[in-house]
Amino acid sequence: MQAITLDELALGLASNRKKGALSNLPLEGLHSRADAAFVQAAALDAYADDFTGYTLIGTSDVCRHMLGLAAPIYATIADKAHHEDDYRIHLPQGMIGAQCELAFTLGRAFPVGNETIDRRSVAEAILGCQPAIGLLGRRARPGEERELVAIADFALHVATICGPPVEHLDKDALDQSVMTARIDGKPVITAKASAILGHPLDAVVWLAQKLSRHNRQLNAGDVVTTGSCAPILQVLPDQHLTVEFQTVGIASAWFD
Repeated sequence: MQAITLDELALGLASNRKKGALSNLPLEGLHSRADAAFVQAAALDAYADDFTGYTLIGTSDVCRHMLGLAAPIYATIADKAHHEDDYRIHLPQGMIGAQCELAFTLGRAFPVGNETIDRRSVAEAILGCQPAIGLLGRRARPGEERELVAIADFALHVATICGPPVEHLDKDALDQSVMTARIDGKPVITAKASAILGHPLDAVVWLAQKLSRHNRQLNAGDVVTTGSCAPILQVLPDQHLTVEFQTVGIASAWFD
């Protein structure tokens, strides 16, 4: 297959995402994480105009192993890929599965000035929390460089479905919340939220630190999804998935 530029690769990924398609794309031009990040940013620009926040992938050991990642990755969430509870979504080609995660909404810009980025300051900056379902999939077949391709390919993000928000809860105790996922009403897996980097708030800490290294910050109203506390679940058309976190609530989605 003839080599193409990074910009052309980004356009190919964006086109496949719009069509819900998976195809072979020439990925030989991805030589570094910087290349992959450039392609992701260009693909996002070609795919959408408005963005809601950020999605994290691979924040638990089991998910990194399943996806072939050495470390967590992240991407921006497009508005049109962010949905409310009980959303019905068509599963595109290249589906990997569903993440059982939490979503935090920032109440203010973070960090501000020389503010310390730690769990305590993150908890103070967060306005609310929601249970969430994150759908993952591929637009390009990964080949050997799975991590670079995952970063470039929108960090594998397909869509985010968020349940009702909770504003008043003990954020410090979120690591003790037990998650139960059910498909068509039948329990399929349970896990503790502590599987997310030790504490779900640490997912926001991790992201804020990453952004700050590039002189960027989280903004008021940004949604940050934490990545899954459980193995990625296979989901199929005509199924109904619910993800329940104790003390937080339930998110659900239907699949076509």
